[in-house]
Amino acid sequence: MRQHAIPQNILDVEFKLFTKFTLKEFAYLAIGLGIGGIMIYLVVSNIIPPILGIPIFVVSSGLGAFLGLVPINEQDADVFIKNYITAITNPTQRVWLNKELKEKGAKPELKPDEEGKLIPKDIKTKKKKIIGESLPARKDAVEIEDNDPRDMLDKELNVDPQLTTILPSPNTLIITEENISKYQFNIASTDKLPGNINFWLSTKDSKPVPNVIVYLKSSDGKILYANKTGESGYFLTNKLWEPGTYMLEFQHPTYEFPKVQLEVTNKKNKLPIKISTV
Repeated sequence: MRQHAIPQNILDVEFKLFTKFTLKEFAYLAIGLGIGGIMIYLVVSNIIPPILGIPIFVVSSGLGAFLGLVPINEQDADVFIKNYITAITNPTQRVWLNKELKEKGAKPELKPDEEGKLIPKDIKTKKKKIIGESLPARKDAVEIEDNDPRDMLDKELNVDPQLTTILPSPNTLIITEENISKYQFNIASTDKLPGNINFWLSTKDSKPVPNVIVYLKSSDGKILYANKTGESGYFLTNKLWEPGTYMLEFQHPTYEFPKVQLEVTNKKNKLPIKISTV
């Protein structure tokens, strides 16, 4: 009989005859073989016909051996059958343990660093693929996003930027309140644009350039926002930026664009600015 430091329910205690063979397992085996033995005796004594006694002998003996000796999923056969019936009749009251969650739960959520301090375990996230060279390491973490509204300008705002005139772009372009009208083009509506700093990037022959990585920086060089142009070549920001001086840098494996110094004076002006390749 097992010894427990904490008082246990006496009905849960298993009495072992020898090694791991318990009294319950012996009872199943004895009852099954006993009924089978009685059937054989009745057949030999011609009390019941063999066609009836032999099948009963096989079934009772096999069932007794199965319940007494065969484990299922590391538990006794009778326990497994009882749990299975309970799960079928009361499915909302059963919880099935997922193997992956079990392994994950067994691992600590903290891991030591080089100095021995515990730090949170990194969460695996799906990284976006960036076309071109790897970006230099920066202290400020910047998330490069893909915004669906970039591709709405051609369809929903009813504008064709290729019909506008693209101005020649020097290596550094300064756009202020005085000359911003030369670079912006009108669209049907700006209500669907979330931000007020928007660009359309194209080649010199007015073809849109997709997958251009654009960095929006403050006047002191701190990255405020990063995004990639969509298939139509649009770069859209995600909010209304306060008036001030902003720097924009563009990165593409094939095309080169000038750096842009943008003076934002009117917070409500959302018209996109067209920039062509160098």
